[in-house]
Amino acid sequence: MAGENQPAGLISDHQFAALTYKKYKEHFDHFYRLHQFAQSSLQNHSWFTRNHYDMALQYICPRAFKSFDAIRRLCEVALCEDAAVILRCLLNLMAVTRWISLDPENRAKKYLGWYWIEQHERVERWPEKFSADAIADIQKHFETEKVQFEFITPKGKPDFAKQWYQPEARTIRDLFKGVGLEKVYDDTYKPLSGTEHSDVMAYFSMFADAEFKNGERKLAIQSDGRVPEYLRHGFVYFAQIFGIHNQTVVAANDQEFQQIVKEGTAFYLNDIKQKSKQPLV
Repeated sequence: MAGENQPAGLISDHQFAALTYKKYKEHFDHFYRLHQFAQSSLQNHSWFTRNHYDMALQYICPRAFKSFDAIRRLCEVALCEDAAVILRCLLNLMAVTRWISLDPENRAKKYLGWYWIEQHERVERWPEKFSADAIADIQKHFETEKVQFEFITPKGKPDFAKQWYQPEARTIRDLFKGVGLEKVYDDTYKPLSGTEHSDVMAYFSMFADAEFKNGERKLAIQSDGRVPEYLRHGFVYFAQIFGIHNQTVVAANDQEFQQIVKEGTAFYLNDIKQKSKQPLV
């Protein structure tokens, strides 16, 4: 790919994206439909909060939308390994959203309160980067928030959480398990983590779609083989986050949203039956 003045034989990003869209038109169309609906809803939404849960969702949903949008943009130009990294973030955010929703006020309070724990740690490590007033403010909030992260271990020893979701969930896997997504963690989150951490399976598509030319194997550097899968999963993960947000902080016409999700899910389920056995969440 290249820009407007690309050498002969190369195509622009726009041309490449158009070819990818044409190849996976229906996959993109359902994704685009949800994308446009959510974008319009978030742009026109009046932001207000009644409690910690509302506030947490007000942060989570726009963050999820940005990841959702990034997956689409990367899939358009077959940057699938990069799309996988962001898809993992979106999956993590979906699990977090579902986990918070099971005990909304308490877990949302911890989710937001962890900000001051992180800030306090930064002050301790780099005090020279903060003004005296900022340090005093951070210390005040830290003293208020820290109590919800203090706990007694099974051996009777006092301890302090190393992550915001502890001690209810010890690990991210525990958090997934807590919302019935243990299999999704093992079958999807772990492989996506492998791509993020650049283990050898991150290059699977390049190997699988490689071609022999002139007696040599040419890696498929811009393989688009994962595009349908990543669009499908991105659609499902974001739809769940947006759905929880919309049930709590009404931002859009729920009937229209449910219809978009229903039609998109039906298409992707049929696509799975035809091409793979991998289930939706």
